[in-house]
Amino acid sequence: MRICMRFGIIFFIIIAVLRGAQIAAPSSQENRSAQQDRVAIERLHQQDVQATLSGKAEDFGTLWDKDAVRLLPGSPAEIGRAVIYASDKREETAGKGQSICYKPEIRDLQIAGDWAFEWGYFSYKESVNAKPGRGKVLRVIKRQPDGSWKFARVIGFTEKLESAAPLSDPCQ
Repeated sequence: MRICMRFGIIFFIIIAVLRGAQIAAPSSQENRSAQQDRVAIERLHQQDVQATLSGKAEDFGTLWDKDAVRLLPGSPAEIGRAVIYASDKREETAGKGQSICYKPEIRDLQIAGDWAFEWGYFSYKESVNAKPGRGKVLRVIKRQPDGSWKFARVIGFTEKLESAAPLSDPCQ
């Protein structure tokens, strides 16, 4: 009888430990979801590069959440996708906004549920004869109902000093 009770207690402890490990360890579904989120955010990064190289407001417009806010130096806050689009359209019409080189270097990406946060550096070159520029960016990204990710808040600004925005592979 004592042996049966000991085995029962040991069995109970083993089951409790296994259940605890199962609760504590992320499931393969959660890992797959986190990986899918990273892939979807990387797709957004690629679309950002393509839009910057095209300079077309329509391409930029696909990157933004409907309630997005963009903060740029020397300008008032641009609130909402429509306002950001109108600003990008003015830049496009004026012949600005297109780059022949644009290289973002995201240094940290954190995903927290339906939101992601990232910061990094970028370099760009607007024409063959232009001097390359560089800058910093802080972005908040929001998961959309279809599972894609869009920029929700962006702060970006250029830097005059190379040391203020160190890049491993800047535009030349």
